[in-house]
Amino acid sequence: MVLRIAIVAATAFVFGGTAVLAQAPQGLSQRYAACHARASGNTVQEGICAQSEMASQDARLNKAYQQVMHQLATDPTKQMALRTEERSWLKERDYQCKVDGQTIDDSCLVAKTAIRANELESQIRF
Repeated sequence: MVLRIAIVAATAFVFGGTAVLAQAPQGLSQRYAACHARASGNTVQEGICAQSEMASQDARLNKAYQQVMHQLATDPTKQMALRTEERSWLKERDYQCKVDGQTIDDSCLVAKTAIRANELESQIRF
């Protein structure tokens, strides 16, 4: 159920453009919002904004994944399950963000990666 909500939120963000940026997934940087606003619908500029933010979101995702894996160090079965889940998520994210056979929607990747980073961060025990 949470995954469906996340997918709907990411879809709304991707297809809603700048107007929906305020409703974008938690964890996106203010820098990205400002860059996206300055792009004013310019596809090339929006792509540049997305690529920069993707690096930040990917770093968040990797850090959270490593922390959760570390927490599961005493349970290899759970580690393997998380690894399998992550691989499936990556394939699904990439599939859902394809515009056509060779084009990927960068904003979609950013939104979905932010949502997944949020999910993993919520599993970290302090």
